[in-house]
Amino acid sequence: METMTRLGQSVSIFAAIAIATAGMGVPAIAVPNITTSEESLQLAQQLSLVGQCRAAKLQIPVFRTADATSEALRLLATNEQVTLADPAVDLNGFIGISAPIRGYVQATNLKLCNDSGDLGTVPRVSSNLCRQVARPPQGLLIRREPRTTAALVGEVAYLGRVTLTSNPPTERKGEGRSWVQISSPARGWVSNGLDTQPESNLAYCP
Repeated sequence: METMTRLGQSVSIFAAIAIATAGMGVPAIAVPNITTSEESLQLAQQLSLVGQCRAAKLQIPVFRTADATSEALRLLATNEQVTLADPAVDLNGFIGISAPIRGYVQATNLKLCNDSGDLGTVPRVSSNLCRQVARPPQGLLIRREPRTTAALVGEVAYLGRVTLTSNPPTERKGEGRSWVQISSPARGWVSNGLDTQPESNLAYCP
């Protein structure tokens, strides 16, 4: 009986040592803190670019996909504002926008709108002064005076936008053309078509 008691004690001691040793060999598992605080939510919102305002540094195209070889949906005028639709810039340097049209632009061509980032606080050009280049496909030249020999001050690509100086437009006739005065993207005159052709080079902005 005494022998059995000693044997039982030995077994108990051995089992205790084995459990202790096994416990030391098991790595500790860190339990993450899954509690989401209000501060962490605010930080996540700040890190995301969705809904933020940006403006075009220069006249740039809006692409259908995040690829410079995809279809150009329209051109953004210099300083025209956009609303970002993606949380971050992709690896190819593109970011999605939701306004004024849904598409993709190269992020390097964008700048901050203003300190507040509020679209509503930035004056917008009246839509009745906005015109879009409908023809020719190569775009229009902007000249200092309403004649083909006048100095060039800029150009507007096909589907690019211009701002009239007045509505109805300030027009001049000369050299068999109709000239229209604009204030942006550069102040000057663009040809609105030939007298022998019924089509105008400029159309109302969509």
